[in-house]
Amino acid sequence: MNYKQQKSDKAYIWVNIDFDKVKHRIDAVTCQIERVIQKHQLSNQTGKSGERNN
Repeated sequence: MNYKQQKSDKAYIWVNIDFDKVKHRIDAVTCQIERVIQKHQLSNQTGKSGERNN
């Protein structure tokens, strides 16, 4: 038996992606990240810059 024909070293997966939905999701996540950054900046400005809030 020739195993090279059965076992390919590359796999191709074709996926249908709705790019509008993906862009909407990316925008939502980006907005959440910006909120977290702003929250940390505000907490750092209130004199807690030496402490870490996790």
